[in-house]
Amino acid sequence: MTVEAIGSHGPHRGEASPGGLAQIRARLTGRFKLGLYARQTRYGLGRDLTHPFTCPDAKIPIAVRPFDACDVPALFAAGADGDDLAERLEVAWRLAFIDRGAHGGFVAVDARNDTPCYVQWLLGPRDNDFIARLGGFPPLAPGEALLENAYTPRAYRGLGIMAAAMARIAERGIDLGARHVLTFVDDHNVPSLKGCQRAGFNPRLLHHRTRLCFGVLTWDRFETLPDGDPRRTAAF
Repeated sequence: MTVEAIGSHGPHRGEASPGGLAQIRARLTGRFKLGLYARQTRYGLGRDLTHPFTCPDAKIPIAVRPFDACDVPALFAAGADGDDLAERLEVAWRLAFIDRGAHGGFVAVDARNDTPCYVQWLLGPRDNDFIARLGGFPPLAPGEALLENAYTPRAYRGLGIMAAAMARIAERGIDLGARHVLTFVDDHNVPSLKGCQRAGFNPRLLHHRTRLCFGVLTWDRFETLPDGDPRRTAAF
């Protein structure tokens, strides 16, 4: 069981800027939406980097490079204040992730104008302390990496960027000594599950999470899908 603080680790920690307050409000709203009791199941999908794989192409030309703080406005500004609640929550979670000290981020850029059009973080075993503070992920063993917090700005959705960028970012795991890369997706998020499969990922685990009192109390359980389990090869 873990105990999570509501409203901690928000963007621009300690500042009362309008943007920071907007993100805190969005995250508090997300907490209250959990209610007194909530259950969630996520697929843990894996890709074996030792197996040959042809990365899919997006509908626009993209290039992948390390994330930089100057990418934040292009990636997240459109969803910070004026968008719907779900979009504001997506942005708030990513900004909070950055504020917690995440490193190992990569962006895909629109090669036609160098505009960031996708972001995701690649973590290795050296990041296990950070991963433990996040909660909801198993510790990484040597040879493993974790891809998390993917986000595509709304203007670039529907162009196949997620699968193309994710496949390429996963291969950066080789630089971390990784042979296997994991990522986690809610079992109801069919578009993202399909994108992960196009990027070479298939189900390996189930993550069961129970949250009480607006997410303050959390229990996590990980279930390994055995070889031969039809869910390991299911198409979403």
